[in-house]
Amino acid sequence: MPHLTSSSSPSPPVGAPRRRTPARKHGNGVLWARGGLALVGGYTVAATWAAALARLLPGSLADAALVATMASFVIYTLAAIWAYAARSVARSAVGLALAACLGMAVSSLLAGSVA
Repeated sequence: MPHLTSSSSPSPPVGAPRRRTPARKHGNGVLWARGGLALVGGYTVAATWAAALARLLPGSLADAALVATMASFVIYTLAAIWAYAARSVARSAVGLALAACLGMAVSSLLAGSVA
């Protein structure tokens, strides 16, 4: 029975051709782009939805604004997660832009409902 030794290093056997690791073409640029989208796009989405929710929620103006502001922290977090979870930077940007446009549309449609 041959003696089997376990090697803790993942190196290939001697004489085997070495695998090449694929070069990253856009690694840091994509990371910075997603970070910028998470920062700026997340703020935009959260601000537009906070304005929309403040007009949409019942109750006094101060209470509606307070609840909308607290909800905007959750919205900002979800927008930042979306910026990193989308398949590409373009999908991330389009998704955040659509969410911000929807929030602006709701806010502008309800603009006359607040005294």
